[in-house]
Amino acid sequence: MQNAEKVSGSGVIRLSGEIDLASADGVALLLRPMVAAGGPVVVDLSHVTFMDTTGIHVLVRAADDLAERGCLIVHGARGGVSEVIAMTQLRSLRPNIHIMDCEVSQAGAA
Repeated sequence: MQNAEKVSGSGVIRLSGEIDLASADGVALLLRPMVAAGGPVVVDLSHVTFMDTTGIHVLVRAADDLAERGCLIVHGARGGVSEVIAMTQLRSLRPNIHIMDCEVSQAGAA
């Protein structure tokens, strides 16, 4: 992961670069306080260039930790990241995971 930014005063985290074995623990650490607070947690992946199943596992674990206290909203995945999300069927793994496609973020990130 090259960069992560928590959007001040919100439950949004913007990630960029690669999410893989080398960066997954860092992503989980950044998500931890937001998940602990509960409510909706938005993960903006519009600038993530690569994510493997290790990244998927981090998202599933965050949704599990939220349980009935909130949902995990995955936003803006594109290209190969979107394909990994589709192949792993992330949308159907937990009832509190919501995938939001965004044409605007896709056009702006290209």
